[in-house]
Amino acid sequence: MPIPKKNIDESNEEFIERCMADDTMVEEYEDDQRLAICSLQLEEDRALEDINTKPTQEMADEAAQGLEWREEFGRGGTEVGVARARDIKNRVNLSIKSIKRMYSYFSRHEVDKEGQGFYSGDEGYPSAGRIAWALWGGDVGFAWTKRKIEEIGKEEKFIDMKNKEIRTIDVQDLELRMDGENPVVVGYGAVFNSMSNDLGGFREYIGSEAFEGRLEDDVRFLINHDGMPLARTTNGTLRLSVDERGLKYEAKLNPNVSTSRDLMELLKDGTINQSSFAFIVEDDSWEMKDGMNVRTINKVSRLYDVSAVTYPAYNEASSSVALRSMEQWQEKEEAKKLEESLEAEKLEGIKEEEDLKQRSLNEMRLKILKNKY
Repeated sequence: MPIPKKNIDESNEEFIERCMADDTMVEEYEDDQRLAICSLQLEEDRALEDINTKPTQEMADEAAQGLEWREEFGRGGTEVGVARARDIKNRVNLSIKSIKRMYSYFSRHEVDKEGQGFYSGDEGYPSAGRIAWALWGGDVGFAWTKRKIEEIGKEEKFIDMKNKEIRTIDVQDLELRMDGENPVVVGYGAVFNSMSNDLGGFREYIGSEAFEGRLEDDVRFLINHDGMPLARTTNGTLRLSVDERGLKYEAKLNPNVSTSRDLMELLKDGTINQSSFAFIVEDDSWEMKDGMNVRTINKVSRLYDVSAVTYPAYNEASSSVALRSMEQWQEKEEAKKLEESLEAEKLEGIKEEEDLKQRSLNEMRLKILKNKY
């Protein structure tokens, strides 16, 4: 079931209204789930739209020079470079993919500039390489793509954050120990192979290898995934490890920090007794088990924080990421079933055809036998 996409001439409000009213979306998701999914889709669709991808006039002049040189000297660049030069010359808004390709080209060929007929006065100027360089926007184009790649990276990081999920586990055994004068909070941010509660149409397992390679991430220890970090892996105050039970953490608190002292008291009286972690999934798998969609998180690509939490909340926007993954799995399963059905029909047709041929042969044999006797 595809999630609706925003049309070019459609406002954000119109898209949300259409997405919320989509018949299949209404059938599949409750109102709050549907709103979360539609909002997330809108954010991802528009995140990169705010980047100005129109080439500068200096780039247009350089591309025009490259086209003139290529026509005059009959060398330099490829048809792809010529097409790119025409877009730059006309100052057409370039796609994100094109900008990344330009940056890749410039980065690969920058080393070819020295002594290769790139500069006026060099032997063979303008060389084929210099003409190709101009077609892609020249030095000003390289500087421009560097800036754009940085902007794109920031926006893609924003999109990445939109894929962040949060899970809270019902493990009420947080410990408070002392390491000299420093209190240490010990607990589990995640538990392996334990079925979650209903997360809005699905349940979830965390695989035992999900955090492989993540223990060296820059991870913070927080309260409710928010506020100032109370411990951190990069300075050694937060230590992560994996055992048979799950992802274990040991957070050494600074007693001079008032938030740490508050947390100590809340842990002592049991007001705070649960843990949670924030993450991005790299690989997951789905299955139908006892009539329920079940997700297994096989690998986490980013671990943001482990937190002591005051309530077992599941962020709606976070859950929509998993719901989208479930939707993609359902689409694949439907396509697989359709393909299997078509294959079965094909085989059945072949079998019927063979049966018909066999019956015809049998009938012919009977006629021959009757005529013979």
